[in-house]
Parts: sequence; C-alpha cells; structure tokens
Amino acid sequence: MGIFSVNLVVLFVWICLLSHVKYGEADRVYTVHISNNLGDSNQLTTHCYTNGSDLGVHVLSTSQEFQWSLHQGFWVPKAYWCDMTAENRSKTVQVFFGNSPIFFHMCTGQCFWSVRDDGFYMKDDKKGTWKLADTW
Repeated sequence: MGIFSVNLVVLFVWICLLSHVKYGEADRVYTVHISNNLGDSNQLTTHCYTNGSDLGVHVLSTSQEFQWSLHQGFWVPKAYWCDMTAENRSKTVQVFFGNSPIFFHMCTGQCFWSVRDDGFYMKDDKKGTWKLADTW
C-alpha cells in the first residue's frame, strides 16, 4: 500500500470518528421507553428492531411500558424502528435515530415515546414537553 493510500485511510478514519462524536453520541447509553397511552383500555402491540437485532413482540395494556437500553458506539446501529398495532390501525415508527441532531436535542439519555389515539409523541427532555412526531 502506498503512502497516499495510507494517508487516505487515516483521513477517512478521522472523518468517521469526528462525525461520530459531533453530536455527543460516542459511548453513550440510551434507554428507549414506549408507553401505551391509548384510551378505552386499548392494547398496543409493539415489535421493535434494528438491523441485526430483534427485540421481539410485546403486548402492552394501557399505561404499560416496554423499554430497552442500547450502547451508542461507533459500530452500533444508529436506528431502531417499532411496528405499532392497536385495534385496526398500524404504523412503523423510527423511535431511535442516532444520526440526527434534532433527536439528540430531545433525547438526553432517556428517550420517551407515548403512543396515543392521535399519534406518536416524543418527549423533549430538556423542556419537559411532549411533541407529536407522527400520526397513525
């Protein structure tokens, strides 16, 4: 391998590392919470996954929560999705998107999602408020 190729590889590694640390995500642990806040005692079925990891199917009664923790490092997946089903409606929602500065502004380690009759809300940890992220 020539000196140019070595320098190119070193530059590529540095760019990857710097872009990874840019949003403060390196070596952080996040906990994602999915809460059933549907009315009329409706059950919520969740199936959460990422590329290479399936968290299984969970059936939540009203006010129940499913949660998991992940270590956000350089080689760890940066996205998790959940297939949500309640009554006669379903939706796939991206509940963790580690490459988004907006996500890191709202999720400071505990990532809270509330599934409601009108849609999917994410909590802004810094402000303590809920924001509608998606609808059914």
